[in-house]
Amino acid sequence: MTAWALKTGSEFPPLIPGKLRLYSMRFCPYAQRALLILRAKSIDHEVVNVNLVDKPEWSKDVLPEGSVPVLAQDDKLISGSMAIAEYLEEAYPETKPTWHKDPYLKALDRSFFDVALPAIDPVVSVLKGKGSREENWATFLGKIALFEKELLKRQTNFFFGQQPGFVDYVMWPTFILARGITAVCEELKMPAAEIFPRLSNWSQHMREEPCVRALVDDKHTALFVQSCVAGSRDFNAGLH
Repeated sequence: MTAWALKTGSEFPPLIPGKLRLYSMRFCPYAQRALLILRAKSIDHEVVNVNLVDKPEWSKDVLPEGSVPVLAQDDKLISGSMAIAEYLEEAYPETKPTWHKDPYLKALDRSFFDVALPAIDPVVSVLKGKGSREENWATFLGKIALFEKELLKRQTNFFFGQQPGFVDYVMWPTFILARGITAVCEELKMPAAEIFPRLSNWSQHMREEPCVRALVDDKHTALFVQSCVAGSRDFNAGLH
C-alpha cells in the first residue's frame, strides 16, 4: 500500500477479506499510537493514508468522524486512538503483551494516563497555530515534568519496565511531533538531559526501538511541521 495520502478522485483501495486496515495520516500522532501497537505486536495489517484536507469521496463511508485513525476489518470500524490500541491488545493477546497482567500495575498505568495524555494538546495547538506558541510550549514542558517524576518513581528505562509497553507506545507520538516542532521553531526547545535525565534516557531507548525507527523519518516530520507553520499541510512531506 502506498505511503501517499489519497485525496479527492483517488479510487477506494479494495479490502482484503479478514485483513486489518488502518486509515491513517503519516504525521498524525493519534494514528501513530495505533501504528506502534500494531507493529510492536507484529499484527498483520495494511495502512491507507488519507489527505485530511482534500479527502477522497469514499472517506465519508470509512471515517465516521472525518478523522483518523480508524481501524477496519471487513464490515467492522473502530475509531479513536485509545479505543483502537486497547482493542488490539485485547483481540491479539497471543502476540507481544503491552499491558501488565498484574491488575495493580495495570491500574497504575491507567492512572498515569489521566495526567499524561493531555500533554499532547499544547503540542497540537502549536502545530495548528492556536493561541500563543510560547505559552503552549510552556504548558507542554510543565506536563512532561510529570513524565520525569513517574520514570524516577518506577526506576526503569520504560514505563512498562525494561522493555516498552502500552504506555510507552501511546505516549511516544507526542514526542515525535514535539521533536519536529523544535527542528523548525528554534525558539522552542526540549529540556536538556541534565534537567530531565530519566525522560532523556527513555527518549533515547524509544528511538532505538525497531517499530519506532520504522514509523516515520524525523526529517519528514520536520518538513510537515514546516508546511503547517507556512499555512498549509503537506501530507506527503518527504515523498516528493
